Amino acid sequence: MIQKMRELAPMLMIVILVAFVGGTIFLDWGMNVMGQGRATAAGKINGKEISLEHFDRLVNMERYRLQEASRDIPPQQYRMIPAQVWNQEVNRVLLEGVIRQMRLGSTDQEVFEYLRRNPIPGLDTASVFMTGGQFDTAKYVQWLNTPQTYTMYPFMVEIENQVSRQILPSMKLDALLKAGVFVSPAEAAHEFSMRNDKATFEFFKVPARPFRGADESGITDKMISDFYAANQSRFHTEEQIDLYFVKIPKIATAADLEFNRKTLDDIRKGIKSGEFTFEVAAEAESDDEGTAPRGGDLGWFGRGTMVPEFEAAAFSLGIGEISDPVKTAFGYHIIKVEDRTEPEDTADVAGVRVRARHILIKDNPTNETLDALSEKADELRRLMRTTGFAEAAKSDPSVTFDSTGLFGRGDAIPKIGHLSGAGVFAFGRNQRGGDISDPLDNQDAFYILAVRERAKKGVRPLSAVRDQIVDALKDTLAMRDARAHAQQALEKVRGGAAMADVQEGDNKLVTGLAEDQAAGAYLPQLGHASKAASVALSLPAGNTSDLVADKDGYSFVRVISRNEADRANEEAVRMQARQAADMARMQGRQMVYNEWYRHLRDRARIVSNIDRFYLD
Repeated sequence: MIQKMRELAPMLMIVILVAFVGGTIFLDWGMNVMGQGRATAAGKINGKEISLEHFDRLVNMERYRLQEASRDIPPQQYRMIPAQVWNQEVNRVLLEGVIRQMRLGSTDQEVFEYLRRNPIPGLDTASVFMTGGQFDTAKYVQWLNTPQTYTMYPFMVEIENQVSRQILPSMKLDALLKAGVFVSPAEAAHEFSMRNDKATFEFFKVPARPFRGADESGITDKMISDFYAANQSRFHTEEQIDLYFVKIPKIATAADLEFNRKTLDDIRKGIKSGEFTFEVAAEAESDDEGTAPRGGDLGWFGRGTMVPEFEAAAFSLGIGEISDPVKTAFGYHIIKVEDRTEPEDTADVAGVRVRARHILIKDNPTNETLDALSEKADELRRLMRTTGFAEAAKSDPSVTFDSTGLFGRGDAIPKIGHLSGAGVFAFGRNQRGGDISDPLDNQDAFYILAVRERAKKGVRPLSAVRDQIVDALKDTLAMRDARAHAQQALEKVRGGAAMADVQEGDNKLVTGLAEDQAAGAYLPQLGHASKAASVALSLPAGNTSDLVADKDGYSFVRVISRNEADRANEEAVRMQARQAADMARMQGRQMVYNEWYRHLRDRARIVSNIDRFYLD
């Protein structure tokens, strides 16, 4: 077993380091609590300096973890990593300080029990701990009890230290904070009522959206200026910038597509010659991020599931056969059918199902094409330096010339998304207005940037936020009109009109019948724990409510019947009350912890420099 574990050690080291060093104290492993002259440090937390070297290592580890989990990381998620890691470091340092002050610790037996009950991520699926395809706790415990384990795998010592010094003390701190949370009889009764008292009611809702037109003729200059004067805080902003940009798309040429087809055909020949298996080739070469880790396995599928070209090829193959390269909108594929089921009725073509694997090469440009586009960007930039940015951009109809609009430090760049180097160019200290960037690129294109406008920190002028104010006023006017429309419907209902009569010819009114609905339940048209449902549970049968305002419109209800929970069965009531109390207690405990941590962080002395180093 030790020899086999040695083979797994490199993989486990990555898993453990990411799980412990890159995470917060309250991890998904074990528990889950919801919870940043020239700077030379990432920041300081209560006087404790977080070195830039240490912080950058954590950022890179988190990036590596995400890249391992998914080949395509959304640009905005990638940009948020430094801020997320900073928050994790703040969490770690603050909680370590509290743990140290309270002298919380753990015994060797507690550490062992924790590791026993919470198998280390990566080990719970290792084959050496499996018996009959299931994780064998006895094998795992035996490994934990073997002294050689801690000699041969030093990372296990680090894990024990993390559990002893951070995980278990944090769990004890969490338990102490929540130990004093009690649920009053009134709170339990309310939770019980929200879950068990029910009503049948008609609901009528007028959303504001249908009243929000594109026409702004009803919005006057005075309304705009009054709104601006009354909402100055909404228009306060940090430094913002508007960039001109030229975009040179990374588009595959016909020669590229042919090269991709030939590459996939060479892979097919290698599989057929026995040089490597289909599964190995798929894992190494396929551009389908979802199936590549599974050797290209698509599972079972029938007709009508895949795009026509793929489906035609897959259903024409026999078991074990591999197709020639097949072109679809996604790129080129080769397909291997591993199994096939035929219906008893041979005429039932729709009943045929196949199990298949595939390898995909997307329609991406080759390195030669990318080099040519890069040279084109360099040449265009040289031309811009002599003739001007706009003039050079307009001289080449094959490129896109546009501007981003204003955006702030750390924001996703409008019309571009994530572009490494753009933040440094836009917000770097030495940036001078009018400078032209070096060519920068992301997955989609090469870009050249220039500064169009800088907006200093402060309240933005009315001219810059006019469109934003108009949008807000449109929402206000739409809510006003929705309320008037809902009031008319309410008067009809109070006059005795039936729901169908009120609804007839009114395409701006949403109606429905909620049968035996609890206040805390979900109703598709009204949402979860809606105000309208709560109002219905507060009214006697036969009554119609007043208008109820929601964020997206107005509603009202007409109660048909009430069905209060049977409180005569004392045992049933006690059991349901306990469940309700447990739910209320859990919510209360989480609120207590969140509030405690918010105060802890508010009182802390936190200085963050990460915006200076992570501008992209």
